[in-house]
Amino acid sequence: MKITIEPFLLDNTLMNCCVYLLAAAWMGVRIRMLPTVGVSLLGAVYALISLFWVPLLRHPFLKIPSFLILSLLLFRRAGAFRAIPFLFLSAALAGGTAMLLTIQLGGRVYSDGTMIGTVPVRAALLSAFAALCLPRTIRTLTAMRKRHALHTGIAVELASHTYRLDALIDSGNLLKEPVTGLPVILIDPPVDRPQMPVPFTKLSGSGVLYGERPRSVVLTDFGSAAVDCVCVQSPTPIGKAQAILPESLLPYDWRIRNDRMAISYLGSPARAAAHWQTRYLMVRSRKRRTSAAA
Repeated sequence: MKITIEPFLLDNTLMNCCVYLLAAAWMGVRIRMLPTVGVSLLGAVYALISLFWVPLLRHPFLKIPSFLILSLLLFRRAGAFRAIPFLFLSAALAGGTAMLLTIQLGGRVYSDGTMIGTVPVRAALLSAFAALCLPRTIRTLTAMRKRHALHTGIAVELASHTYRLDALIDSGNLLKEPVTGLPVILIDPPVDRPQMPVPFTKLSGSGVLYGERPRSVVLTDFGSAAVDCVCVQSPTPIGKAQAILPESLLPYDWRIRNDRMAISYLGSPARAAAHWQTRYLMVRSRKRRTSAAA
């Protein structure tokens, strides 16, 4: 069987990438793709040198420590000792699967564990690599779409009219009706019974808007969730939307997932939840124990 260096390096690099991405998935941590590919390529070069020039490197007493040293470069922030069992588990799973594919598809497995696969094996490794990268790609694309598409549909039923409007989600809309404390939705169409005063303040001055408590407001893009609010006709045209919806009216889990502050530095769901308790429920505690204060 003829062995060429380029496909050998490609196969081993793909195998190592699959091992590292699988270990990261087991641990629930994220690793950067460029360092992952770089470390995987170093491992492939090690395998190439051991196969053609320095057979001593194939000995387990050298191969296993070298694998761990290279691997822990990627997982040093997640905890070196914590990563070791997941690395071995991922290597066994990925290596065993690759060995079975090699045998079934006409490749060769040597007594020292070296596997020389065929083109279908390489295609399988590429597919596995793509599948492991797919969730991250989907998350990235979804986050990009959500950052740019901050609109949602709402159905507003007033005393005499029903509207289906395209609403702009605005975290800066903090208007509230002072008596009931309900959030305020600004809409382009006129309300039927503008009897509830809503004071506002802006840079150019302050004033009072008059709105109506609708019979129902449904978020059509969030499972037809009903919200309680006050509708006020916007004093100026809204522009590219027909309504301005306060972010506080959206479902709690959506706000957690799309809070840029929580996504960027809060990290864990528990810390994100504590941040949202502080931000929306106005919970304060001198000892920073938000849950106890709540």
